[in-house]
Amino acid sequence: MTTYLEEPEPTPEPLSSPPGTPLTALGWADVRTRAAEAGDYLLATTNPDARPHVVPVLGVWLEGTICFVTNRQTRKARNLAQNNGCAVTIPGHDVDLVFEGTAHLVRNAARLTQVADLFPAKYPWWHPFVRDDELYDPSDTALSDPRHVYAIEPAQVFAFGKEKGFSATRWRF
Repeated sequence: MTTYLEEPEPTPEPLSSPPGTPLTALGWADVRTRAAEAGDYLLATTNPDARPHVVPVLGVWLEGTICFVTNRQTRKARNLAQNNGCAVTIPGHDVDLVFEGTAHLVRNAARLTQVADLFPAKYPWWHPFVRDDELYDPSDTALSDPRHVYAIEPAQVFAFGKEKGFSATRWRF
C-alpha cells in the first residue's frame, strides 16, 4: 500500500536549459505513482574524495520519500554519514525521474515497520522485519546485523521525457 498523506503538491516548472524545451505531460500524482511502483532505483552519493558513487537499491515510496535499506558498512551508508545529499534516478520507458535531496536515517520504530511492511508487496522474495527498534534481513536469525533505513526527502524532482525533443519538468519543494 502506498501512502500519500500530507505530501506537498509542488507546481511544475520548465527547466531553464535548453531553451524552448516543453514540460513533460506528467503531473505530480503521476510522479508519485511511478516512484511508488518502480522496481529500479539508482542511488547516487558522493565519496569523501568527491568522486560519485552510484548503485542500484531496492526502494519503496512512503509519505513523500523514497526509502531504501542497506548494510551499515556499505560505501553508500558511509558516504551518507559524511554527506547526506544524494540523488535517486528512476529509469522509465518514456520518462526518467531524478529525485535530488537529502537522506535521513530512519530511527522511529513505527516508521521502520511501515517501511518493512511495504517491501514484500513490491519485492515478494524479501521480507525484512523490525525487532527492538531495528530492521533486519530475514536471513539474520541471530539478529547480529541490523540494517540502516534511509528516507530521501526530495528538494527537487526532475522528469525527462524521452520522446519529442526530450521534454523536461522540474518540481521544487
